[in-house]
Amino acid sequence: MMSQERCHFHCTDGRDVVFDLQGRAVTEENLRPVCADVAAELMHGCTAPVDWSAWIVDVHDAYGQHVMTFSFAEIANEVGCLSALAA
Repeated sequence: MMSQERCHFHCTDGRDVVFDLQGRAVTEENLRPVCADVAAELMHGCTAPVDWSAWIVDVHDAYGQHVMTFSFAEIANEVGCLSALAA
């Protein structure tokens, strides 16, 4: 992926899923920061106590091909959400 490409940032813990139906136009260097934003938005937007430690952001391109996966735990420190992991 060189130029901007539409990617979908789906979130799951293997049981529950939040699908990103719209996707976002991103460049390769912006994938990780966008994953961090997606995880932070979901954690901050949920009012119920949730154990986020098993959750991942699973990135797919516009053709449905897997691009990469980041765990919420992996990016939680970057977005200041470590306390949300152990709700």
